[in-house]
Amino acid sequence: MELRTESFRWGLEHLGESNPIWEELQQHLGSITQAQVERLKLQYFQDWMNGSSKKSPPVGGQSILNELIDEKLGNSGWETQLYVLGDVFDESHGRNRKLNYWSMDFKKQDIGVEVSFNNAGVLAQNILRLSVMSETVTRPKSELIRLGILVTATQRLKEWAGMDGTVLTFESVNKVFPLVTFNIPTPIVVLGLDAADGDPWHQRGFFEHKKLPAFSQLNSSQQSQLLYQIDEFEKILGE
Repeated sequence: MELRTESFRWGLEHLGESNPIWEELQQHLGSITQAQVERLKLQYFQDWMNGSSKKSPPVGGQSILNELIDEKLGNSGWETQLYVLGDVFDESHGRNRKLNYWSMDFKKQDIGVEVSFNNAGVLAQNILRLSVMSETVTRPKSELIRLGILVTATQRLKEWAGMDGTVLTFESVNKVFPLVTFNIPTPIVVLGLDAADGDPWHQRGFFEHKKLPAFSQLNSSQQSQLLYQIDEFEKILGE
């Protein structure tokens, strides 16, 4: 996976060239390969085919990319799904309770990460979560972030992974951010994941289907066609 970056509020300057957390994040995200994404998609197809999952294999690659990122960062000690407002005193119960509004995807030390393969309309919430996590009075200062990283797909990755047309992209964020930077208090780096690794990733059929019913609900002809397609996927991946 190739990575593209853009800096707002001097995000890259605040990180510096040798920040170990930043280097680790780039290493993990850059290590995602076309084969890893396709292999996980194949697993979804196999689980659906043998009945262990009745859900359709995901049409777009959003959930697969999220799963790979969750695994890589979770295994490296990143905190996940943090409530940005932390504990707030609840008068009705007379004690502090977690206010479960807005959860930020990842955090390590003083760097927060939001991964957004969502509808472009969610961009404002992504920015808000990062900004609140850097300034909220409901958390100790030691738990706040000083910088946010917004992970998005490039237009090329969006098209390669068959994502919905409304999904936010690296390019669209960089059209919007210069217009609203004066309202963003937190240094932010936009990190675009690109479907390339020296050469562009080629679409090999893994994301060229629509939502499917349970495999058992298909007629014999449809089942045979999909079994053939899954067999072709296995050959592509050498399984």
